[in-house]
Order: sequence, then C-alpha cells, then structure tokens
Amino acid sequence: MQSIVVSAADSGHLAAIPGIEVAAASLFATADLPLSLRFKTTAKADLNHALENRRLWVAVQGEKKVVGFAIADVIDGQAHLVEVDVMPAFGRLGIGTRLVQITIDWARELEFKCVSLMTFRHLPWNAPFYEKMGFGYVDVSGHGPELAQLFELEKQAGLDTTKRVAMRLIL
Repeated sequence: MQSIVVSAADSGHLAAIPGIEVAAASLFATADLPLSLRFKTTAKADLNHALENRRLWVAVQGEKKVVGFAIADVIDGQAHLVEVDVMPAFGRLGIGTRLVQITIDWARELEFKCVSLMTFRHLPWNAPFYEKMGFGYVDVSGHGPELAQLFELEKQAGLDTTKRVAMRLIL
C-alpha cells in the first residue's frame, strides 16, 4: 500500500469528501444512524468555509486518492472536532488517529484551551477511540450553549441523543 499523507486540504480535495462521508456512514447500524441521515453530507458551502479558514484536513494515498478527512470549527469559543471519516477499506491503519492529531495540533497552535467533539458512546470506533487519545466525557450543559444547540439539532434530525456524548480534550 502506498503511504498516506495527512495535511491541510486544498480545493482539489473537496469533491472526494461526500463519497468518504457516505462510505463511512455505511458502518453504522440503522438504529444509530437512521436511513434519513445515511446519505447526508457536509454542504459544499460549509466545506469551502472550513477550507478558507484552514480547518479541513485530508488523508491522501499516493498523490491524489483522498481516503479520509477531518473538519473542525469553533464552538463556544473553543476548538471543536466536527467530523472525522475514513474510507472503510482504510480503517484501523491509524489514519483516523492522525486526522484527530492534526486537529489537536491546529487547536494548540491557535492557543485554544480545549478541543470538544460529539460522538456515539457505545461504538468502539467512537467514544472509546477518543478516550484512548485523552478525551474525557463532559456534561453538555457544562460546555456551553452552542454545543447544547448541536445536540438539539441532532435530536431534531433523528439521532437518538441518549447514545451520544460530548467529549473534551484539555490542551
């Protein structure tokens, strides 16, 4: 297998991201990710905004094949890992870890105090994965109103928020 390089995304990488999102979504049971959300991808405008603000990273095999990505935002005044996805065929190779790490590095560089995220508590490649990277559980209400609003939006979209958890890594 060719080496995987993780770096800041450029506009040429954007077209691959929706396919990665859909492929990664196929790993989730319908009880966790309802069919109504299975093919939902990040809006092109949101990807462009993240790209322009240097909050989008990709994992690229060889020179062109994008096999994973991470996108971050600023929520409640702190870094927030919005999404990390890796093509299932490239899972368990450390790519997700590298994508999370580059996001953490970005947050440190910008002197954020923490990185938050939202994930499923019961899936091994979700909360337990982040725990191994040093993230801890946090009460949503204790983090800030924007994170609480994200949980509400997930609930309205059809996710079972009793299976979801907020996590935070103190930097």
